[in-house]
Amino acid sequence: MYKSGIPTLRSSAHRVKFDVKRRNHDPKPKDRHGNETTTTWLPESLLKEDVFDYDVQKYDLRSAVISLLNSCDESIVGTFETSSSSSSETGPRLEDFRVPVPSIWRAVNGGCCENAQKYLSDAVSSNIQFLTIFEEFVEQVALPYFKRRLEAAGAIEPDTPTTFYYQHPPTIRLQPGPGWAKVKPHNDAEYGHQNGELNFWVPLTDRTLTKVDLWSETTFQQDDYHPIQANVGQAISFHGSSCRHYVNANETSNTRVSLDFRIGVQGFFDPYWQMKGTTDDHGRREATL
Repeated sequence: MYKSGIPTLRSSAHRVKFDVKRRNHDPKPKDRHGNETTTTWLPESLLKEDVFDYDVQKYDLRSAVISLLNSCDESIVGTFETSSSSSSETGPRLEDFRVPVPSIWRAVNGGCCENAQKYLSDAVSSNIQFLTIFEEFVEQVALPYFKRRLEAAGAIEPDTPTTFYYQHPPTIRLQPGPGWAKVKPHNDAEYGHQNGELNFWVPLTDRTLTKVDLWSETTFQQDDYHPIQANVGQAISFHGSSCRHYVNANETSNTRVSLDFRIGVQGFFDPYWQMKGTTDDHGRREATL
């Protein structure tokens, strides 16, 4: 079904007006007035990828996304297909969600993916049930995890109040299959993201069914792409601003669903800096731990 078009329908994006050759990412950029900013690299140990577990019963992101998708317009975002693996007792599976073909085709090719993305972005940003669970997951799981790594690296003193800036709402990505397209290798600095933040990638579908993984370099421009294997109940942290990464094509009949977000930390991340020529349709929330 999905032999053409873009690989994923996503809920939010960070866009640029200029091509990569015309964008220069400075690890310590100046602001629009020519003044120094506080954005800089995280400690080296935090640049290494990591996979950590969380309690899926307490932070049931998967069920919250199922409920969110059920509330969307079927003709724009999609619908659940009944499978032998789902029942009235267990409910629908995210792997069985089907995205309308026009929603992954750009308007210039006769599709409506731009409108579908806007619709999904609005649905995510207004769904209180989902956002509540997401906020609890970030503030009770991701932020304490991040702070422990900062303390272990000697970047902050133990028990010192630390301010974080996390993406809100997160990006939900639906990658239907079978399809030929994959997300091309890139690092997020190309899109104006800073080196003082970490990426968090949370799979919500079974990788053994979708055969899709996040692939990444181990370090900046290393070209040693490898899959970072994580399943439901696990989250990946990696330095997406410097490490190029992508997801492989979904060659199965199952849909891959994930959510991702970024967290910046005081002393390394400047909440007021933005690369010239970039726009985004998500904000940041500040939290002190």
